[in-house]
Amino acid sequence: MVNANKHKIQDIAKFISPFQSDNRSLVGNLGYSTTEIENQLKEYINKQPQSFFQVAQDDSGEIRGFFGVIFSDPNTVRMFGPYATDIENEWEEISETFFKKILEKCKLWKDIKLRVAFTQKNELLKRFYEAHEFEQYNAERTLVLERHEWQRKRSEINDPSNGPIEIRPYRHTDFLDFLNIHPKGAYFNAHYIVQNLNDFHTLNMAVLDDWVVGYVYYEDFIADEFTDICFLNVLQSARNRRIGTKLVKKAIKDSFQKSKIKKIEISVRVDNTAAFRLYQRLGFKETITYLAYELKF
Repeated sequence: MVNANKHKIQDIAKFISPFQSDNRSLVGNLGYSTTEIENQLKEYINKQPQSFFQVAQDDSGEIRGFFGVIFSDPNTVRMFGPYATDIENEWEEISETFFKKILEKCKLWKDIKLRVAFTQKNELLKRFYEAHEFEQYNAERTLVLERHEWQRKRSEINDPSNGPIEIRPYRHTDFLDFLNIHPKGAYFNAHYIVQNLNDFHTLNMAVLDDWVVGYVYYEDFIADEFTDICFLNVLQSARNRRIGTKLVKKAIKDSFQKSKIKKIEISVRVDNTAAFRLYQRLGFKETITYLAYELKF
């Protein structure tokens, strides 16, 4: 077991990518292609000094396994993996060794939550984390909108009345309103989101009478040719005005204006039937379900 910096990040990304291409081993919050995973790992390493990435290698230096953690907020550690090549002979040993190292680090931190998300078909991780006393706290269905489907569907959808609602980019003066709307305990907290806004991470606000009443946050994965709508939230007092529809349509329009984006993904809690129906009306189709597990210290 060695620190990831002993290897080229590109080699690690090449190792992870095949796992991410298979629903039976797919872990949440990582891209699919080598390029996207490499970009994510570089960003985490550069921006998060507490990030922790380990690889298992054989005597020749070939990577046999990977496990990593990042902080999505000061009290939440998000876990990537474990991954291991040889499921029958090496997976358990590699995974247990990795996890022991993570637990040793966690003893240095207070009030920490360990969180991980993986597909419903990833039985290997489900058994592993349940054996280590993680408990499921969420389940989300992922829906996908293809570019060609939106081109067909959009003519059938009536545009919401403009009315007094304005959809505009985030401003730094919006932060307290954004913080008030953003769910507590979300996998990325409000500070993390606004600190990482750039050409590929977008935050748009819904404003009513100079009052922020909702937002949509989405990330572009150019190499993987898709946009991930990560968060969509509207104040309870401002609902039933089709604000959510306007925010999603803004994200769709922005995303498909980029020629390299071929599809859009969005996730919704399995019990959020209203949001699920909204996305279906806009042409999104259900694909896979993610399970989210947590261990509190």
